[in-house]
Amino acid sequence: MKKEIVNYYDELAKRYDENRFSNSYGKYINQQENRILKSYLNKNETELNLDVACGTGRFLDYSDYGVDISHEMVKVAQDKFPQKKISVADAEALPFSDSFFNNVTAFHLFMHLDFPMLKNILAEINRVTATGGTFIFDVPSLKRRKITGYKATSWHGGHQIKVSQMKEIAGNSWELVSYHGIAFLPIHRIPKKIRPLFIGIDNLLCRSIFKEYGSHLIFVLRKK
Repeated sequence: MKKEIVNYYDELAKRYDENRFSNSYGKYINQQENRILKSYLNKNETELNLDVACGTGRFLDYSDYGVDISHEMVKVAQDKFPQKKISVADAEALPFSDSFFNNVTAFHLFMHLDFPMLKNILAEINRVTATGGTFIFDVPSLKRRKITGYKATSWHGGHQIKVSQMKEIAGNSWELVSYHGIAFLPIHRIPKKIRPLFIGIDNLLCRSIFKEYGSHLIFVLRKK
């Protein structure tokens, strides 16, 4: 599966930003994700932060280090952020010493991976994170997909989870600090011209008691 993922993103790398985040839907998701990251991370304190599966560098304003398994995605990120320390690496075998980072992020990674790989990566990120450090990442919501009847047809976006499962997987190594919903409303069904008008409503719903039914869940873990 990893080879398929690498090939997919290698081929997409040069047009990834335009393909994914130049449209109104991509901008909508990006705004919600950044809103949450800003509440936990300081852009002026990035020296010991790592972005795993950094892609073309969408969140490298929050980290001085970035890794991705795709060589081509890393090339794009390096061109965009020449001052950052960006390299090719597998999230299950990070090239860093124990307890090196204060904070780690990983977006749009676990949506492609199964539970064994998720557990392996959580353990590896725990290894490179200092005690008290945070790990912020997203996974599609299992409860949302059960309601909508959505079923992935391949590895791409094929993984989902619910909060109780994440608590179990986190075990004794991580504390679940909080979680947030993303894209509660079916944004892709709302006309493009008026999508921006729904951001405020969507943000409220994603912070409500129904937040686990958002399209994606962003988890914030703290290393014990």
